Amino acid sequence: DLLELSRVGRIVNPAEDAPFADLVKEALELVQGQLSARGVEVVVGSDLPTVRVDRRRMVEVLQNLLENASKFTVPERPPRIEVGFVKDPGRAFFVRDNGQGIDPVYRERIFNIFEKLDPKAEGSGVGLSLVLRIVEAHGGRVWAESPGIGAGATFFFTLGPECWGEEPSRPAAGRGSSV
Repeated sequence: DLLELSRVGRIVNPAEDAPFADLVKEALELVQGQLSARGVEVVVGSDLPTVRVDRRRMVEVLQNLLENASKFTVPERPPRIEVGFVKDPGRAFFVRDNGQGIDPVYRERIFNIFEKLDPKAEGSGVGLSLVLRIVEAHGGRVWAESPGIGAGATFFFTLGPECWGEEPSRPAAGRGSSV
């Protein structure tokens, strides 16, 4: 996991146009055993756009978010994950679950390397750090929202303008500079 984390940003695969639904499908295939074993229902939105990304890395983002969502379920209710996209504000993808939720105190810390809210949980605590680095390498940002413990969580992420076929924004020229 550490080796993979250290490679993000250094080893970059060429960006390619990829229908986001295809990326979700690839990630779901990678975690299908875990999802089936836990009886997780997955719902994928139908309005997913095409983006220009490092396909392998973006599948890693989705794989990590899906694995986390399936890991932190609540035994009293059937586990459900939703993958989707919202246009406003800011074109954000999301992975939403109906699981354990996140205490607001920890929402920022969960992206720190080796930060595990439950020390008994499987995994190394590197997954969300990896998600953060990959999303940032794509010019975006990632964050989590949760009403609190027992109320599920939603992980959102955006991508930079170049992933949408747009020119990256540049700072305005200062006084006296030539353009």
